[in-house]
Amino acid sequence: MIFSPEGLPGPGHTGREALGTHGSLVIRNVTALDSDNYTVVLETIEGCRSATGQMHVEPSRDPVLLPTFPETIQGVIQSDLNYSVVLKCLTAVSPNPVLHWTLNGQPCGTGSMLIIRKLSWQHLGTYTCTAKNSQEEHSSKSVTISLSQGNVDPTDAEPIEPNPIFSLSGRSAIALVIAGNLGILIVIAGMGFTIIQSQRTERQRIRICS
Repeated sequence: MIFSPEGLPGPGHTGREALGTHGSLVIRNVTALDSDNYTVVLETIEGCRSATGQMHVEPSRDPVLLPTFPETIQGVIQSDLNYSVVLKCLTAVSPNPVLHWTLNGQPCGTGSMLIIRKLSWQHLGTYTCTAKNSQEEHSSKSVTISLSQGNVDPTDAEPIEPNPIFSLSGRSAIALVIAGNLGILIVIAGMGFTIIQSQRTERQRIRICS
């Protein structure tokens, strides 16, 4: 059994605690107020054993943090189009902050997480998360989403080679002209033979009928 700093048994004394595996205590959204001594008690048939440990929480230098996927490199996320990008807003502002997102200074959403499922040109730019409640307001460091280097750099167009032009001269040209003329004569002769054959067949048919 886990005891809270106030001595209350079991997790949940602030609503952010839960029992983890192997008797661990999981505290969501840890704040400086969670700094204290925590005691774990093991109950067996032979009796109870306990151990106490101290947890000290240092206030974050940045009230609002912005972890991302893919990770930022010097404040920039490089990705390809149609890929997913996730931005998460973590804040130490308390109590009950409202989280706002901006893209290039314009509102683009609310909530602790901003998910871009298919990156497009309209998603490129600089994002900031702002945590605000009735007492204070803090903004995260800006994160810029841009295309990966391979998509940004223009590529030189490959030169288009003109269609090759063939030229003939001398005997080759004469042979080609003769072959072309012979081909035309053969086509004409074939057409004439077909016409003569069709006329003969028609005459024979007329004789039979008469």
